[in-house]
Amino acid sequence: MIRWEETFVEKLVSNEIINEKEADLYQFGIECLVLKLIHCISYLCIAACFQMVPQLIVIGCVLIPLRRNAGGYHAKTKMGCYIFSCCYIAIILFLSNAQIHQVLLWGALVLSDAVIFFMSPADNENKRLDEKEVVHYRRKARLILMVANAGCLVLTAFHFCYAGNLFIWGIAAAAFLLVLS
Repeated sequence: MIRWEETFVEKLVSNEIINEKEADLYQFGIECLVLKLIHCISYLCIAACFQMVPQLIVIGCVLIPLRRNAGGYHAKTKMGCYIFSCCYIAIILFLSNAQIHQVLLWGALVLSDAVIFFMSPADNENKRLDEKEVVHYRRKARLILMVANAGCLVLTAFHFCYAGNLFIWGIAAAAFLLVLS
């Protein structure tokens, strides 16, 4: 069975938009883009079911850049990744809606900060990091962590505690993925 990505890339080659040497790279990129879109649409559907789309966006604004730079758990298959990610998003949204005492949330933030600060970046089988990359990703993860913490503090100081708590959930979610790795 010929997949549409192959057909699309073959058209790009035949129309001389890309050269044949780059076809595999373009096909891989298109496959990755499609998978990301499927993930994002699924997350939005999950959030819509919980009536928590704005919360997903806030948590995602913290979780995604932290996860990208700090690393953490990766499933072994694409389907495993998809199922784990969807379940993880549902759990994060469910927990972020729970009534948890502020002291516990701030404690979770301190613990999560320590995990990210000391354990990042985590490499995996698909992406081994050399020493230069470790320094680069560690620096970026720590910078993003500081910005997220500052955002959390500012939001809380201006009595937007719920939004500040969502920042905490994003940080905690990234930290938990590091612990799982």
